[in-house]
Amino acid sequence: MPGRIPQSFINDLIERVDIVEVIDSRVSLKRAGKNLQALCPFHEEKTPSFSVNSEKQFYYCFGCGATGTSLRFLMEYERLEFVEAIETLARIAGVEVPREAGIQKPVDTDLYEILSTADRYYRSVIRDHALSGNAIEYLRDRGVTGVAARDFGIGFAPAGWDGLKSALAQFPENKLVDAGLLVRNDAGRVYDRFRERITFPIRDTRGRVVGFGGRVLGDEKPKYLNSPETEVFQKSRELYGLFEARRALRELPRLLVVEGYMDVVALAQHGVPNVVATLGTATSQAHFEKLFRYTREIVCCFDGDSAGRAAAWKALSSAFPVLHEGRQLRFMFVGEGDDPDTLIRSEGEAKFKQLVEASVSAGDYFFNEIGTGLDLSSMDARARLADLALPLIGKLPNGLYRRMMVERLSQEAQISIAAIEKKVGVSFRTRPSQSTAVPLESKIARKLMGYLLHEPAIAEDLSPEIREELFAASSDTLFSQLLKRVLEQNLTDTSTILASFVGEPAHEVMVGLTTTTPSLAGAALRNEFIDGVHRFIDERSRDAHRALARDLREDDSSERLAVYWKARRATDSGNDFETP
Repeated sequence: MPGRIPQSFINDLIERVDIVEVIDSRVSLKRAGKNLQALCPFHEEKTPSFSVNSEKQFYYCFGCGATGTSLRFLMEYERLEFVEAIETLARIAGVEVPREAGIQKPVDTDLYEILSTADRYYRSVIRDHALSGNAIEYLRDRGVTGVAARDFGIGFAPAGWDGLKSALAQFPENKLVDAGLLVRNDAGRVYDRFRERITFPIRDTRGRVVGFGGRVLGDEKPKYLNSPETEVFQKSRELYGLFEARRALRELPRLLVVEGYMDVVALAQHGVPNVVATLGTATSQAHFEKLFRYTREIVCCFDGDSAGRAAAWKALSSAFPVLHEGRQLRFMFVGEGDDPDTLIRSEGEAKFKQLVEASVSAGDYFFNEIGTGLDLSSMDARARLADLALPLIGKLPNGLYRRMMVERLSQEAQISIAAIEKKVGVSFRTRPSQSTAVPLESKIARKLMGYLLHEPAIAEDLSPEIREELFAASSDTLFSQLLKRVLEQNLTDTSTILASFVGEPAHEVMVGLTTTTPSLAGAALRNEFIDGVHRFIDERSRDAHRALARDLREDDSSERLAVYWKARRATDSGNDFETP
């Protein structure tokens, strides 16, 4: 994995790239006063409410509330991960992304070029009848059209031990091994990994080829062969067809997860392009985390036999840690002897979509499976149901969905929620996560944060004494965190401040504060900010004094009393104190 991208580079990059250039190349902007407007790309609307502020370098939608910097726009609009969005901005700016030194070596980017060249080679082979043999006939028999083969980049690895090796002789042999294209055996012999197989290029979310899947033409074993793990390819994270699905559909209200490459291709060419497949591995938590970045609903489509149901149960277990309200997981099982490929070819698109609509929710599937063979009229069976259910329900994130699953278990097992909580020693009631909680801010703190977000330069007007007093007294506040970040990282505009909070719970608070422009400007804004900081420090001091007084009422020991009077002597006026 690559090293960390320096925050200073991210800040400079966002300053360098004009947000108007980024957005206007993807959404048509029109001038409206000092800002630019467009129909919001994040929700359906007929009247433009999406506004881009070129001066402040951020966007805001008055309809749905979407807001952020050019970096956030790329992440949301193109469904990119943070690093991918940084790399996209860097390409726009024409600069290389630096990496901080660390124990992890950077990815060998030469592998992408090698894999892309191999992809072109395999696709050229399938068009050469002298080399492709029965490959085209096999694809025709499977109902694969020329358009589908083109869209998915289907190719063919010819028979022989060194076809690819010879075709890619311009690359070092060890690099071809590192890319997973060649195999070096124990005797030191190096030869092609894929031989006499239909090839399916596996692309990452940016469309780069990171590996291949290969299928034999007959019944030889193994039927499917995948690239090994490499620096650019991890089976537990990649999904076949995700790039193609995103290319076919701007929005993905639903994604289907199937088991084979041919299932993905067949469904796509029959009008169901929102399909992905795992790469010879069980559906992992990382797979679900990735998929839920692009959709709110996932339908797992498995064979109805024992192996398919075992795979479905593993998928459910993997998905539980990332399931919460707003996300749906469903399960669909095809009949014995069928798979999605044969099913849609025999029944057609309409019938297949009906079966998808009739799929079973994760909650129903979960309780149906654990309740199999249990006579719930028996108290022992109900206790057994609870024993089976609780370990998996405990994996769910704390929130409304987990609460609903506990209530369902309470009904099924006829056990009170309190008894369930007592059994596991954990409360399942919805509560805010301590790890992601954002400190609550007072009215004056929010006003100061708004000033600072719009005019970061005013932070420089605070004296060193005020800064020291502010940070000492208010280190737990979001305002002090913001001020410290602005000063320490020399953040000079709204967009770079917002970018520095991307991925943090406080980011949404920050972007919300940027939507209101201060009524003051220039010297008046600076004076109001400095005066407000003094009032903020006084407010925090009074809050601390009141807390001490409350503590003293509960514990009037000599030690506690000494703390109280020491704090009282430290202030200029004792009027700020409450008398215990």
